[in-house]
Amino acid sequence: MSSSSAPGGDCDYIFKIIVIGDSGVGKSSLTVRLSEDVFYKDYASTIAIDFRMHQMNYMDKRVRLQIW
Repeated sequence: MSSSSAPGGDCDYIFKIIVIGDSGVGKSSLTVRLSEDVFYKDYASTIAIDFRMHQMNYMDKRVRLQIW
């Protein structure tokens, strides 16, 4: 797939990922770790929806992850 016909224009594939689970298990910590490459030991509870983006290369393709 060429980048001009790609869904995001600057990537070859876009994947939307929804992270679900009980409260306090680390969903937000996981998404922050992946998108920002940091880990916060103390994290406030997420009240609303949290959305993160992560771009990576996989098998010579540009991949964008939309993590909800």
